[in-house]
Formats: sequence, structure tokens, C-alpha cells
Amino acid sequence: MTGSPRVSVVVVAWQSQEDLGRLLDSMLAHLDRCHQLVVVDNASNDEPEHELARWPGPTRFERQPRNRGFGAACNRGVELAAGEAVILANPDLELIDDCLGTLAGAAMELRGLVGPRLLNPDHTPQPSASGPVVGPWPWIGALWPGVLQPNVFRARTEPWRLRHRAQVTWLTGACIAAPRGLLVQLGPFDPAIELMSEDLDLCLRARQRNIPVVFAPDLCGVIHHGATARARRFDDAGLRLAAANRRAVIARAYGPGRERRAWRAQLLRLRLRTFAKRAFGRPADSELAELAAARSPLTSTRLEDVASPSAAAGARPPRGGSEPKR
Repeated sequence: MTGSPRVSVVVVAWQSQEDLGRLLDSMLAHLDRCHQLVVVDNASNDEPEHELARWPGPTRFERQPRNRGFGAACNRGVELAAGEAVILANPDLELIDDCLGTLAGAAMELRGLVGPRLLNPDHTPQPSASGPVVGPWPWIGALWPGVLQPNVFRARTEPWRLRHRAQVTWLTGACIAAPRGLLVQLGPFDPAIELMSEDLDLCLRARQRNIPVVFAPDLCGVIHHGATARARRFDDAGLRLAAANRRAVIARAYGPGRERRAWRAQLLRLRLRTFAKRAFGRPADSELAELAAARSPLTSTRLEDVASPSAAAGARPPRGGSEPKR
């Protein structure tokens, strides 16, 4: 095929040669060979380029001299991408159908960010999208389990449970499709965010510009093995840093007062989930770890020495946690 590929799949790798191999196997089984595969390696000591060589379509590979973090490496991948649509994909994904091409088509049609349904290896759904992060909805989600809510409420609390498309506030960065020009316009990621919440920050800045952020479970499902998070040593220190970044991103978008109220709602949700799991004799280790991280005195509500990308662009923060008109 001549000319630029229609779709570029951008993958940031770090110690993930085995995961990338599984992703390549599934791409070979389901994806059009004309699409470009871009891999940016964050100074790994394995050989991801060996897996990349198996892709028969266009490729780009770049190894960073040091680990620059997910956001900065992903931005570099978008720079290298030649497709009019870009799919940001974790190396620990596994395709189960021809979803990525369909996802890219939806992103081009909507001119926005679009994410698929992510599945666990047992094909149960993962929490890969969320509704408003401030306002009343975090409190409703804390007090009313999503599994018991009608769809009209789930669309604002736990949209990842839905079977139809919905406008959302956040999509996981494990798999997002968007027009390349739109990603370049947005950044896409703030490279100052070291760990987690890069995707939340991206989606909030998109919402500030009335760019659609859409969860599209009707299009496809992608297995997400979660190896990337494990490789990042998601220990207590990592959880505290993730909690700090989440608070900082929300405070930057909505102000510290509304962020503090959202933080209290999150604490309530974790406490209630811990109580419920213990009441039914189920382990609550993950909730307890998240609760400890969220309550840590190390949790900051500032991204120090970081200028707001949205402020630099003159964008206004979204109001009330409500869905923007898109």
C-alpha cells in the first residue's frame, strides 16, 4: 500500500517484550497490515524491537536513552505517527477482534477521544471509564453501588458497566483512539505527570474544549492484562504518588475546594467498599491500600512548577462536573 497508513498504533514499552509479543500475535490475527505500528521504548533492558520486526506493515521504533515516563514517551510516539488516526495502546493489551480499526473510524467520525470496553483475562469488564469527578455524582457513586443502579445513573457513576456508547469524563490511557491532529493539539499528555492520571488530565483538557470523550463498548472488547501497572511497581509509594497526581489534576481543573469535596467522596466510597467486602467475607486489601494512599500526608493537591496546559491554551474549566455540550 502506498502513502501514509490510515491508522497508527502507538505503544510505549518498558520491560514489556513478552507483553508486546502477545499484542503482536493478536494484531497479526485481527488488524489490517496497512496500519503503522510505532513503538517507543523507555530505556528497557530487553529487546522489544525484535517483536516489532514481526509486523509486516509500516513501523517506527525509537529507544529512549532514559526512562522519560509514559506521558513523554507517548507524546514522542504521536510525533512519529504517520496515520491520520492514532490509537494509544498499552503493550499488555490483547485484541480479540478487528476492533482497533473500528475504534479509529469512530474517533475520526466523532473528532474526539474514543475508548473501547476493556476486559479482564476472564472476560469480565474492567473499570475503564468514569463519569464526573466532582459535584454530586462521586457521592452518589459512593453511596449507591453501581451494579444496583439503573443505566441513567450508571452513565454518570460507572459508565464502564454500560453496553451502549456514553459521553464520559475519563477514559483509561490503556487504549484511546483519536485523530492525530487532535492529539497534537491537546499535547497529548502532560509529561510532568510521572505516574497515573495522565489520561484523566488529557480527558479533562479535551472536555474543556468541548471535544467528545466517548466510551464505546458496542464497538469492541480488548483484553487488558494489567502487566503495565505491575511493572511500574504499584507498591505503597506508587499508590501514594498516583493518589497525589489524581488530586493535583482535579484541583488544577476545578479548583482546590471542589477537589477536596471529591476527595472526601472517594474516601467514603473506599470505606464503604471495605466494609461491604469484609461483611461478605471477601478480601479488601486493594481498597485498604487505596484508602491508605488517599489519606497519606504525602498526597499533594498541587503539580508544583507545572503550568496548566489548559490555562496556557486559554481554556475554561468544565462547570459542575456535568457533561459538556459536544
